[in-house]
Amino acid sequence: MHVVQLGKYYPPQRGGIETVVEGLARGLVRRGHEVTVVVSNDCPRDADERIDGVRVIRVARRALIASQPINPGLTRALSELSFDVLHVHTPNPLGALAALVASRGRPLVVSHHSDIVEQKLLGLPGRLAHAALYARASAIVAATPLHVRYSAMLRRFEERCRVIPFSLPERPNGSPAPPILPSGWLERPLALFVGRLVHYKGLQVLLDALAKCPSLRLAVVGSGPLRAQLVQKARDLGIEQRVAFVGNVSDQALQALYSACRFLVLPSILESEAFGLVQLEAMAAGRPVISTNLRSGVPYVNQHGRTGLLVPPGDAAALAAAMLRLCEDDALCARLGRAARLRVAEFGEESVLDRWVELYAELSAPAEAVVSA
Repeated sequence: MHVVQLGKYYPPQRGGIETVVEGLARGLVRRGHEVTVVVSNDCPRDADERIDGVRVIRVARRALIASQPINPGLTRALSELSFDVLHVHTPNPLGALAALVASRGRPLVVSHHSDIVEQKLLGLPGRLAHAALYARASAIVAATPLHVRYSAMLRRFEERCRVIPFSLPERPNGSPAPPILPSGWLERPLALFVGRLVHYKGLQVLLDALAKCPSLRLAVVGSGPLRAQLVQKARDLGIEQRVAFVGNVSDQALQALYSACRFLVLPSILESEAFGLVQLEAMAAGRPVISTNLRSGVPYVNQHGRTGLLVPPGDAAALAAAMLRLCEDDALCARLGRAARLRVAEFGEESVLDRWVELYAELSAPAEAVVSA
């Protein structure tokens, strides 16, 4: 079976969707399937390469508007491929339009990662493009039942929605004392944030909360446009000595940080945070999670009182109280961490891959039967 996956980007560009696409593509190749990933390049030229058995076509990017890459050659690149299933990852309005042209009646699967949130320029056109794509799709897949419950777009097409969770790809083991932290940092409790430094991640709220937790230090992993603003905010709050902005790190260094921290904090304030794959990464290391009770899949992954704590989005006082609670209660922290590690087993890579292969086979079987007849 030849599966084409259409996304915005592919590693080494990193993000939640990119991690999901990479894990699924590599898993399908391990199972003996042919996989082509079509994405945007980060420069104005085409590229065609093979990574771990996955063919990756990066289409020249001519512009970037409100985080949407503009790729005039995207439809052509898709149309030149012969495939059994086209799998589109959204939000990606221009990708949705290209998929509508290129699918040509063949099975079309959509992975709905999140609704379009806070997009003034492309909001309405993007939602219209997604609605047209979803109306054509053979199946629409959400990562949790909460996505279907809370998304107005998914409720419109609920009869064709399926739930297949994101899986946690295997990562290399790290040492328990990462050298990227300042000397002596592990002598006090360490909170960890992992993600892009953008507005919806709620880092401004996290820094306000940290100012109320004098015994706690924070490591911030990731890069993004708000870095300078966040560094300045830490200075203004007088907590710059307790915050380490370590930037992007290797997988091994990240695993070391998960091992070293007391808990992960995911303080996102908007439903753009649709799942929070970093929650699973921390939970796999036996660490509890503090996240926000968004109308998305985030509270499905991190279950309040079982694997971590949930707080209202944007509430610095509630976030500080939760962080202090996990700093001061060793027994609670340990209990949540043990349950978190067990929870991760429900998102096993191979079992999730089984469900994708079954869905692809189900959708492509009628077309194959017609051809053979």
